[in-house]
Amino acid sequence: MQIIFASWNAKKAEEIQRMAPEGVDVICLKDIPEAADVPQAEENGVTFIENAKIKAHYWAKKLKRPVLAEDSGLVIECLNGYPGVRTKRCIQELNSNANVDVDNPAELYPELLRLMQHSGSKNTKAHWVTAMVCIIPHETDFTEICDEQELNGDMCKCAGERVFGFDQYFRPWGYDKTLSEMTPEEKDKIGPRRRTFELIMKKVQGM
Repeated sequence: MQIIFASWNAKKAEEIQRMAPEGVDVICLKDIPEAADVPQAEENGVTFIENAKIKAHYWAKKLKRPVLAEDSGLVIECLNGYPGVRTKRCIQELNSNANVDVDNPAELYPELLRLMQHSGSKNTKAHWVTAMVCIIPHETDFTEICDEQELNGDMCKCAGERVFGFDQYFRPWGYDKTLSEMTPEEKDKIGPRRRTFELIMKKVQGM
């Protein structure tokens, strides 16, 4: 079974493929020639699940193939949940010269740490939330499968060499190292992305 991961981020698609059960092939939008000229879905939801649904339905309708969409981000307690669903896009709010389509953690996360410091709160708690929606098209209708999970932790100074999203700035509770300092297998074991994906795949394979 081949599933299109509704993202242009090849690193995320590789991470999902690493978690995929035998017989499931995950590809991203960069691997689909007919997706090249299709405009992006407008992610105007107010929750992670809403945004994942928007992307999943949009690309399933455009490509007429099974699609898995994800929306994930950081919910920082002392910032009243910011950036939340705006985790990717908030860089333009904090730095008007930044390119929202370029994954450059060194631009974004120090800015968030500064906001936390300016808040006057000593609370460093944050939550990595991942929501996924899978759409399986049929001849006349479709099946929609949804799930959402989270990992609790603390925001911290940059640590670790592997550059990927907020991994260098997020230390899960019960661990003395950031996600970046963990092996990919260690991160997968505790991360909400794997739990969410596995639950969805069980439902898909049980259809």
